[in-house]
Amino acid sequence: MKASTKTLIAVLAAAALFLLPLPAQAEEEPVTVQVLGITDLHGYLDPAHNQKVTGPNGAIDVGGAGYLKAHLDRLRAGQPNSFLIGSGDQFSGWPDYTQAFANEPTIEVLNALGMDFDVAGNHEFDREFPFLQRMMSGECYGKPGFDSCFPDSTGQPFAGTDYGYHAANIIDPATNRSALPPYWISEVRGPGGKIIPIGFIGLTLPGTPEESLSIGGSGFEFEDLVAGADRAAEQLQAKGVETIVVSAHDGGQHSGLYNECKNPNGSLFDAARKMSPAIDAIFGGHWHTQFNCMIPDPNGNPRPVIEAGDNAKLIGEVQLTIDPATGDVIRDATKATNHPVTKDVTPDAGITKIVDYWLAKWKVRQDDPLSSITRDLEFSTTQESRIMNLAADLYLAEAKHRRHGNADLALVPPDIGVDVVPQGLAYAPGTSPADAPGRVLYGEAWPVVGISPITTISLTGAELDQVLEEQWLPPAYGCSRSTALAVSGNVSYSYDEGKPPGQRIDPAKVLINGEPLRAQRTYRVATTSVLVLHGRQYGYPTIEEQHQDLVRAPRMGQDVFLNHLRTHAQVTDPGVGRVTRVPGTPPPVDGPFGPLKFLPQKEITATATSQGNAAHGPASALDGKCSTMWHSAWAPHAPMPQSITLDLGQPRAIEALVYTPRQDGAVPNGRISEYRIEGSADGQTFTEITTGTWDGTIDAKLARFPAGTQARYVRLVGVAGGADYAAATELNIALTP
Repeated sequence: MKASTKTLIAVLAAAALFLLPLPAQAEEEPVTVQVLGITDLHGYLDPAHNQKVTGPNGAIDVGGAGYLKAHLDRLRAGQPNSFLIGSGDQFSGWPDYTQAFANEPTIEVLNALGMDFDVAGNHEFDREFPFLQRMMSGECYGKPGFDSCFPDSTGQPFAGTDYGYHAANIIDPATNRSALPPYWISEVRGPGGKIIPIGFIGLTLPGTPEESLSIGGSGFEFEDLVAGADRAAEQLQAKGVETIVVSAHDGGQHSGLYNECKNPNGSLFDAARKMSPAIDAIFGGHWHTQFNCMIPDPNGNPRPVIEAGDNAKLIGEVQLTIDPATGDVIRDATKATNHPVTKDVTPDAGITKIVDYWLAKWKVRQDDPLSSITRDLEFSTTQESRIMNLAADLYLAEAKHRRHGNADLALVPPDIGVDVVPQGLAYAPGTSPADAPGRVLYGEAWPVVGISPITTISLTGAELDQVLEEQWLPPAYGCSRSTALAVSGNVSYSYDEGKPPGQRIDPAKVLINGEPLRAQRTYRVATTSVLVLHGRQYGYPTIEEQHQDLVRAPRMGQDVFLNHLRTHAQVTDPGVGRVTRVPGTPPPVDGPFGPLKFLPQKEITATATSQGNAAHGPASALDGKCSTMWHSAWAPHAPMPQSITLDLGQPRAIEALVYTPRQDGAVPNGRISEYRIEGSADGQTFTEITTGTWDGTIDAKLARFPAGTQARYVRLVGVAGGADYAAATELNIALTP
């Protein structure tokens, strides 16, 4: 046989072998990963808070850290690859038994729950960035055992978190890098022990610097969600991570139950539609809402966007199925569920023991003596009072240091919807056996001054004069207010009640350190962040709109007050007399709509189609206060139209309705933009009176009625409104002359 023939036969044989079917390769089984999420716990550990969620069959009793742990254990059972993540605002809380111990009870519980990853929400910045760092590291601040570093339920000193806080969209301009780790990489094992990495990206609320407690001043830049998420996702993919989960302290709303997704809208949904397709699931927070949605990514592939409410009412669960060959998620197999933290299970004994320990510790601490007083330090919202004067003096002392703003004077409001200073101190004994005349116990002092940050700003003398004039709001705006600003002891002035609001104070008679107020001079003013960020809502627009050079002191008003008592065996009576009232009767004011004769609000009652909670019921639109409002329901969201019906008590001849929108300028939610007004004689059959539109400003709005209009019942229907809500700070009915 010729060589060429042998070569041809060999080639044909090799080709035949190549064409024979190879043995079948077994496909690797997908890997299932469970991600459980909680958000906005806010230190609500005690099941006695009586919280509820609305399910398909009605209200469900939920909440409590012991029940939360029991449900987590049930969900984790049989899940070899399980993670517990948070979406922020866990430890900065409102319950006294957590706040009084520097939020350390919450950290002990979160560690015991097995938290793997959390996000720095806006409330994690309530006490500035160093406080967040100490929550992770366990460092003390202030006086150990009084301000921080309390022994935990095992007797051990506070040691910080067992997990980290993350935020990819908080940028430190000094380094142009994330101020916190942008993400956390963990791993699971696939078939044959193959390691599959998983990345968790943290994102925080872009508007954090505008929150009244987490007020700006950190020096950090807060990017939008998409920029932070996409950058972190790109970095993770560069490291070989294909399974990526986002946890964001931002949210949205819808009009369904906690496992539904009806008409979703809001900032998280807007971002979810734009975030990198590499991201496989998105957990939300901040809005304290409950939803379970599948939202398409930019490539049109659905992925879960889920929020589990607040205060441990729900647990969000996302089940990811990963292809071990690619390390990426099989989207079609993804499942998401919100689980209510019901109370029909046995609460975890270990967590219950921790919570009971801190509750008992709080009960004992309330009887700790701090100081003494020689008389009542009374409180008033409408005139000068001793406790307000003391608060103003402490604000000035705290902010007087150059590094804290080097203040010239202090202006402090009383309770205006946020508890800057909500009450006084009584000399007489209370109900506690530890109490005695003049003795001040910790529990008595605890609620006197709130947790608002002390903030120093610059105002000109002319602006200061305008702020003082804003203590009296003209009645033409639909709500009235006379709020006495406390001034520090180096300030004095008088006001004339016989003059109209805006003209009651002679600037030449305002004395600061004995010198008259100078219109062009710049003064450093210590005040509360509430006025700096939301002054317009509370009747002080000048502070919000004109302030410059904000500097935040490191301690809050409550910290300063409690430590003042701790370090002074007897509190000096600050006295009164800084403000002198000249009695008189002010001239009548018609207001922006001309002369109107309002039916007194006390003669009106109201009902509404929905309300957000007890504090936002329809009566809040008839209380004359600029700081309260009726607001339609948000959890679950009640979509427009929504209405509020006024019962005028008897048939009336009426000519107009005055609508005062919600007053916090930065939040348009609920400002009615399109309306319909209906009237009725019997409350059953309504007919249309008028329709129209209003602009989105906070100014009062007028709706005039056709001549001859009569009704006992008047219904304002919000056809459209900001963020698909309806709200009213005040409603007034003008009678036909």
